[in-house]
Amino acid sequence: MEKTTLRGEDSTFYPGERILHWYTALLFIIMALTGLSLLLGRLALIPVFGHPAISGYLQAAKVLHNYCGPFLLAGILLEFLIWVPYNIPKKTDLEWFKNMGGMIGSGPRVPTGKINGGEKAWFWVAFLCGIAVGVTGITLDFPIWGQSRFIMQLAHVIHVTFAVLFSRGVLRHIYLGTIGAEGTFEGMWTGSVDAVWAQQHNDLWYEEKMREM
Repeated sequence: MEKTTLRGEDSTFYPGERILHWYTALLFIIMALTGLSLLLGRLALIPVFGHPAISGYLQAAKVLHNYCGPFLLAGILLEFLIWVPYNIPKKTDLEWFKNMGGMIGSGPRVPTGKINGGEKAWFWVAFLCGIAVGVTGITLDFPIWGQSRFIMQLAHVIHVTFAVLFSRGVLRHIYLGTIGAEGTFEGMWTGSVDAVWAQQHNDLWYEEKMREM
């Protein structure tokens, strides 16, 4: 099957973009697992595995969670700076949302560029959730800055709330990027996608690249 062998400036995603994506993804998984463990450890883990077995793990999870948090926030900020030019909303994105890119209703699929309306929406949701989680996490990481008890409590509530929403969104993102839309994963893993896939999902971008080749 024909492949869009796009390299250099025509690449689906630059090597640096892919490295940054997987760097952020790995840190997110670490933060999600350790955060969930800390949130539900007393309720779910200790009753099952016992306090002696879990206490050491939770201590390590807390240290890992606290130290990895700033690095995840840095990754999210870098992704924002790199990808925000591609995710500025346009009028065509409103058309995409009318039938969710052809996923609902009987209307035709709206022509889309490299990034469709749904992907742009996820970009902004992920950024806002990431900032909310990151800023409140930093606040909780450094109580020596003189935060009041109320500020710390408020930060904790915001941190947990947005972390749960962020995790739900990431699960959906993982599904759509793998089995939910076959062929999507290759774009972020190898930097190239199948030509037929590109024509079906990002037809305006496909036509632009074909004219340049």
